Amino acid sequence: MYKVRSFGKDYDVTVNVNEYVDGGLALTMDYMDEDYHCLLPFATLTVNLGKKLPENQAYVDVNNCPWAEEFIEENGLGKDTGIVGASGFCFYPLYEFNKEVIGQ
Repeated sequence: MYKVRSFGKDYDVTVNVNEYVDGGLALTMDYMDEDYHCLLPFATLTVNLGKKLPENQAYVDVNNCPWAEEFIEENGLGKDTGIVGASGFCFYPLYEFNKEVIGQ
């Protein structure tokens, strides 16, 4: 369980390891809705740019999740490789994720 602050509110979230259709690493997040007592989707941390990457690397969706890089680094989930991928007007940093921490 992790904590993330978004839109002025704190959330307890879980990070889930998934795959895009092409086999690339996809990280999603869920949170517990206290009103309904169920897990709901919170965010998708990664974005698929259609490039074949090593199994523990993915582009981080800083467009929809501006807090994502800070969240990843503060929780030891991964580190920035210094490489950036582009799609449209957005630029996405490539991260190498820690397999032991994300449970891959």
